Amino acid sequence: MSATTSSKFSRLFKISLLAVLSFVILGCDDGPDHKTLLANAKKAMPQDAHIASIYQRSCQACHAVDETTAPLVGDKKAWQPRVEKGMDKLLDSVINGYAGMPPFGMCMDCNAQEFEALIQFMVGENS
Repeated sequence: MSATTSSKFSRLFKISLLAVLSFVILGCDDGPDHKTLLANAKKAMPQDAHIASIYQRSCQACHAVDETTAPLVGDKKAWQPRVEKGMDKLLDSVINGYAGMPPFGMCMDCNAQEFEALIQFMVGENS
């Protein structure tokens, strides 16, 4: 092996190793830990006053505490499988109830637009 070939091989090896290590390090980031997610969920509040009012009386008791199986506000990892099913399925789950969530998510006077705004807030799409 010539010095030029050896130098090219060494350089290629270093670049490859750097790329692999970068992917490994970046791939290890699972996002915020549960304690941080919980703290963020407890202080999260929609900017829209009307939606915030609904959130406080109907959603916060389950989506900002550790004692339920409801996904925490802003926990993108927990919300991801639900989001992948689409907004129509999420709305259906809210309206008809799902697992421990009662029908209408404890907001009997909410409409579909309000539910959608609440879902978008909790998923972390807007605040």
